[in-house]
Amino acid sequence: MQQHVRTWACALVMLAGTASAQEARSPLVARADARMQLGAASLVPTLRGRWLYANDKLVVGRVQDVRVSQDGTTLIAVVARRRWLGGGEIGIPVPHLHQFENDLTVSGTRESIRQIPLLKP
Repeated sequence: MQQHVRTWACALVMLAGTASAQEARSPLVARADARMQLGAASLVPTLRGRWLYANDKLVVGRVQDVRVSQDGTTLIAVVARRRWLGGGEIGIPVPHLHQFENDLTVSGTRESIRQIPLLKP
């Protein structure tokens, strides 16, 4: 009987710790996060599959997805970078993207595009 009481007491302590950790998140932060997620979801149909160009019609790659940055403050376009620019998926903040005529563009040279770090899986 005492074993069951100890087990339940430990479970209650663990649940209470989890609940208090979850309550530390303010409703304002939760709403802001939800808005960022909705913003990312609404941009996916518009941006996914589009080619991204840099200076002098340099083909950077194709937009694969739109995500919220790790700090939760910016939308990031996930771009599959062309192999000759280093390959892999890179993240470019959506505010840095521009529409020029029918092309999606970002400012940058061949070297600056190569220097963009890969996104972590």
